[in-house]
Amino acid sequence: MPILADTNCRDREAVKAAFLPFARPDYVEGMVIGDDLDSLLTAMYLHQLFEWPVVGVYCQYSRLWHTGSSQVFWDKLLSGRYVAVDLDIYHPAVPSLGHHIISRQQRDELPGHTHTLNPNALRGFSVRKDYTRKYPLATIHYLWWLFGQGLPVENVNLLIWLADSAYINAQQYRNNVEEWVRFFGIPAFNTILPALQTRAFEQALFDRILRPMGANPLCHPGRSRNKSQHLGLNGYQCQFEDPHKQNGHLRSLLDILSRLSGWAPLPFPSKFGGFRQGNRKEIAVRDLEGLDFCEWLERNGVFSYAFTYRERLNYTVLQ
Repeated sequence: MPILADTNCRDREAVKAAFLPFARPDYVEGMVIGDDLDSLLTAMYLHQLFEWPVVGVYCQYSRLWHTGSSQVFWDKLLSGRYVAVDLDIYHPAVPSLGHHIISRQQRDELPGHTHTLNPNALRGFSVRKDYTRKYPLATIHYLWWLFGQGLPVENVNLLIWLADSAYINAQQYRNNVEEWVRFFGIPAFNTILPALQTRAFEQALFDRILRPMGANPLCHPGRSRNKSQHLGLNGYQCQFEDPHKQNGHLRSLLDILSRLSGWAPLPFPSKFGGFRQGNRKEIAVRDLEGLDFCEWLERNGVFSYAFTYRERLNYTVLQ
């Protein structure tokens, strides 16, 4: 069962106390991060708070890269010494910080998410209950609510709303975004909400963030049809596939993000010891009808999953 099911999820101190990495940051020895802008910004922010290093990268939900030896990495991961950042990992010993829908129905028992911190789970949202009200922001937004103080500087605000194209969500799903901002009572985000609808915001985003980021090969417009309403912006989510081959581009990107945000650079591994391959699969939600979801996850050895659409479950099984 996801943590804090019976706790006031508006209470920041209660949320932090219930999530082991935030209650005992000294216990954590490193971060396993995702493969996009939100993951990088979130890792930068957490490194500022706790000085946790990056020890692994989960790319395309199909390849888990690790530093050092495979045995040491897995021993530490499965003992809770590493926290999964911007990821929903299904294992009872792995603390996981994600934001996708992870429950088919509210009553699901999910022991693999015992140490998961997920805003949808905190509010009891599932495929069957309030799916259209699912979390529409990025992981960095949630951390800013948990730890942020005051108003972020202009460039940080722009970067935060670029992550996971949250500013486009604010334009296309305005009511849902504003409801989540009101629910958490984030003054910094309340202030910027009206601006997200304007051409001036998009122009500032392009001039101050996208233009300097565009010099990096990992930063480019996306293929999604979801574009901003004034300038037709999208993409620049900095997704990467191979942190070994693309290491130079990643280090350059982190330098750019540091200059833009004013945050300290995130130390990123110069090399990786290897990776563990996974098979990414999908199943129609209707095919899960009549099955015990927890039992199905265990029987299939699912390492990570998310209900990315109401009718579809994507999941990964590691080899």
